[in-house]
Amino acid sequence: MAEKLLGVLGGVGPLATIYFADMVIKMTDAQRDQDHIPMLILNNSTIPDRTDYILDNSKPNPLPVMVEDARKLEKAGCDFIVIPCNTAHYFYSEIQENVGIPIVNIIEETVRYISRNNEGVKCVGILATEGTVVTGSYQKEIIKRGLDYRVPNDKNQKSLMDIIYNQVKAGSEVDICEFLRIVGDLKADGCDAVILGCTELSVINKNFNLKRKDIVDSMEVLAKVSISLCGKELKNNSGEYAAAKFEV
Repeated sequence: MAEKLLGVLGGVGPLATIYFADMVIKMTDAQRDQDHIPMLILNNSTIPDRTDYILDNSKPNPLPVMVEDARKLEKAGCDFIVIPCNTAHYFYSEIQENVGIPIVNIIEETVRYISRNNEGVKCVGILATEGTVVTGSYQKEIIKRGLDYRVPNDKNQKSLMDIIYNQVKAGSEVDICEFLRIVGDLKADGCDAVILGCTELSVINKNFNLKRKDIVDSMEVLAKVSISLCGKELKNNSGEYAAAKFEV
């Protein structure tokens, strides 16, 4: 089979993009350089903030820049595109309409993984930016799969946004106790599993090596689906996410 070139529409944010590439490399069953997935990463940090625009349409619109970047990846010969940013998937359909190659939908893949692999999960907590929560992207997919959901209360959502923007994105120390408190509140509210629906939260998961089965990391799902799409195998220790499959 011919090698597949994976296009990464990144910069949203830059650190999460690099962590995504790191995940793909470390999760691929490779014995030499040539066994890894060829990736073309466009880490465009100038893309306007997605949540800012979703909450206030007078702010700069990130869509034209993301469409331009997707076209660049397609023109460069990429077979698939991934966007390691959950909030950016608010623009998913419009970006997909402007390119002729498939874009993997991180939200659909994450919820699909939960419905197929987490037996006994009936209610899912959503940890994401305010922009993602307001658009209802995860809520719609969760309902479609016959599951219930919870989102953080206003106080916890505000604290979560502080963690995402003023700690992870700013490169500052993360208040892991506060983060785990927010997770605990969702669990106490009846959630059987909690989605890390923001790739900055995936950075926390990686840095603190949480390894909790009740936490589903959307970026891990995206990395493992990317490996499968490109015809490579997952390392044996890559975990249960291997069962996630991409459906065009």
